Amino acid sequence: MAGLLVVRVHLDWTGPGHYEHGRSLPCRVCGTDTKMRDGRGQACHQSCAEDEIARELLGAGRALIDDERVPAPAQMLQEVAR
Repeated sequence: MAGLLVVRVHLDWTGPGHYEHGRSLPCRVCGTDTKMRDGRGQACHQSCAEDEIARELLGAGRALIDDERVPAPAQMLQEVAR
């Protein structure tokens, strides 16, 4: 009997960079309008981003995960070269 694996992701989007007052754009995941922004500044609901990461962790989706706390590998290489 296979076990049930549950992944819950909660992102802290309390910073001002995650909200653009007065300008709604289509969410990059679901397409409905939102004033929320992901770490790259693209329109995205927090719940959509959380679901996207959970699906990627389970291997059930093709999410593009960008963890703002960890620099991208190319960025790290540039910083080391300096």
